[in-house]
Amino acid sequence: MRAKCAKGTHVIFKRGKKRDSESAVEESTDDVAVDELDESAEADQESVAEDVADEDLAALDELDWRSSGPYDISEVEGIESTEESPKIDLGSLILTAVPNAELRLQVAEETGEIMSAMLVLETQVYEGFDKLSPVEPPASANQKPQTYSSALELGAYAAPRSGGLWAELREEISRSATEAGGTASLGEGPFGVELRRLIPVTTPDGEEGYQPSRMWVAEGPRWLLRGIVYGQAAIEDDADSPVVADVLSAFRQVIVRRGDEAMAPGDLLPLTMPTNVGAESEASDT
Repeated sequence: MRAKCAKGTHVIFKRGKKRDSESAVEESTDDVAVDELDESAEADQESVAEDVADEDLAALDELDWRSSGPYDISEVEGIESTEESPKIDLGSLILTAVPNAELRLQVAEETGEIMSAMLVLETQVYEGFDKLSPVEPPASANQKPQTYSSALELGAYAAPRSGGLWAELREEISRSATEAGGTASLGEGPFGVELRRLIPVTTPDGEEGYQPSRMWVAEGPRWLLRGIVYGQAAIEDDADSPVVADVLSAFRQVIVRRGDEAMAPGDLLPLTMPTNVGAESEASDT
């Protein structure tokens, strides 16, 4: 497996519903396009959540939101990959290969540097069943599940020991969104303050539209983990939705390896091409 390509994205790992469907796949140099996700994830500008008061944002910033992950590497006993919990070591990020997901690494064209990791997830939902129950229909049910696609783009950054970097960055990100002709709003999410955006995009058919996303941020010891959610999970309002739950679970299982290097706050923690995926996947096929 090559460590870099001319441009675009490496598709390096797929995991199906069953473990024996895990396999490495051919590297792709196609750019990751959010328009590959469900058309149902389109949204208008009125669908973005309302901003909350500044004092409420400050109160959210003071709380600890990481009791169930994401974790610092010092907070976990082991990072070994197992059959039940296969791990993908990307250097500063260690991911768990969740079912019905595909991992893509976004690579800078000029430098070959890995800029972020993107998990593309598919969630099957049987309409009419309790969202909190396993998404398996009764034996007598004669219906097919609806499949929803979402994506989680991950990136980790150096942060000051005192924390507070997210409070600074979200104002800048919000301003950039509005300057681009979109909208941005802040509200409460699963990790404190969540940023929701609508960014103007042009569809493959040449039509103008808006791409919805939500940004989850977790701050740990000298690091900040950013997760940008696209697709169906970006527009689901129900926190108990299985679509949101799948993406949230993947984010919570991330382990951050900050390292001891001196880095300026906001610097991207380097990602490396995994070396164990191919070997493990080949072994699972035999």
